[in-house]
Amino acid sequence: MPIVSKTVEVSASAETIMAIVADFEAYSQWNEEIKGCWILARYDDGRPSQLRLDTSVQGMDGMYIQAVYYPGPNQIQTVMQQGEHFAKQEQLFSVVEMGPTTLLTVDMDVETTMPVPAMMVKKVVNDALDHLAGNLKARAEQLAAG
Repeated sequence: MPIVSKTVEVSASAETIMAIVADFEAYSQWNEEIKGCWILARYDDGRPSQLRLDTSVQGMDGMYIQAVYYPGPNQIQTVMQQGEHFAKQEQLFSVVEMGPTTLLTVDMDVETTMPVPAMMVKKVVNDALDHLAGNLKARAEQLAAG
């Protein structure tokens, strides 16, 4: 499936948004689909390099092991190493500061393990991206407002 992308304008700094994305253990505070997140390994500089995420999405529970990469100063990427329901799941969070606001882009590339029509997968992924970007935007703006 081609990469699906969502960009939203956020009234918060790039630093605030990236801090939220990098605080994996707090995901359940702003994304109700995340039931728990644990850091399994870290790079030498202390940043997480591998996570376990427990999720519940539309009544389907899942457990995923994700590798974490930092391809650029304002980017965080997660790549599924092990999980349920997907053969591939990659996300890239990117931010670009634009004066008082920041553009947040979330790219997602998934392949399901079940035979699901591509149009249905694309709709589910788009819905997931809308939800994820919306929740991240709300959390960043809440923190930026103090």
